[in-house]
Amino acid sequence: MKNNIIPLFSIVIPTYNRTSDLARCLDSLVSQTYKNFEVIVCDNGSSDNTKDVVMGYADKLNLNYIHIIENSGGPAYPRNLGLKEALGDWVCFLDSDDWYTDNRLEYIADLDLNNFDFLYHDLNIIKNNDPYKIMISRALSLEDTYYDFVTNVNSIPTSSTCIRRELLKKTNGFKEAKDISGLEDFDFWLKLAKLNARFIYVPVVLGYYAVGNDNFTYHDDRQINRYKALYGSYIESEPDIRKKEKIRAVLNYHIACIAIKCKKFNKANRLLVSVFYKGTATLKKKAFIRFLIGTAFFLKIIK
Repeated sequence: MKNNIIPLFSIVIPTYNRTSDLARCLDSLVSQTYKNFEVIVCDNGSSDNTKDVVMGYADKLNLNYIHIIENSGGPAYPRNLGLKEALGDWVCFLDSDDWYTDNRLEYIADLDLNNFDFLYHDLNIIKNNDPYKIMISRALSLEDTYYDFVTNVNSIPTSSTCIRRELLKKTNGFKEAKDISGLEDFDFWLKLAKLNARFIYVPVVLGYYAVGNDNFTYHDDRQINRYKALYGSYIESEPDIRKKEKIRAVLNYHIACIAIKCKKFNKANRLLVSVFYKGTATLKKKAFIRFLIGTAFFLKIIK
């Protein structure tokens, strides 16, 4: 710890064989206008020169490098290791292919930190090294945050988060089970919502999300099974029949989206019809847009 100063923020970065992306990520932290933070890089068994790249920032950042000998197969385990090492009052999870705007930490530090437990914001999506569009999140209901969250799609990108560490101590961290790999962040947000975390959405772009060719998400039965594993436990534990149906509707929505990408339009439309009947108002709007997208793809194919 530099100068024995307890950091306000701990930035936890899981990484695996992404030296160029990681360097860009770390450069954005060097450029932060607010300096009271630590960086915890969790190397998930990289076989390249990740360690050398990280050590190149040892004199520029308050840095903690953790090397995992064998790759865990996903980001949950390295994130949990980083969480255990975190000393800051607030923990920010940042993927190594994403990065922050220079003023990100300063912007958050200037807010009244007593008014929330979980902050998230918008991100600029970067595709082929060029700005593509803005990833816009949404505010969650203050009356029943968990119910709003579980019956609608995940609106919180991991690299936009800033979470009170005292709240994180009440959990077991990210679920490391392989059956929800790639969705463990959303599962974790739901757990925090159940703990009555106070979520705040900042409608400001404070970071960048890179769209690459090696995204973990698949558009096939593997991803469908992950969604079923994720939502299945929440459907089963929900005592209210009406709410149970709405959780099942959001599961059907995700499966329909995958079916459209796989050009299984009849299956997608059947599922989207069920969403129109059982889903929330927010989800129905999304389902209608997906129905139009699926119809356009179908008409293009049969021409």
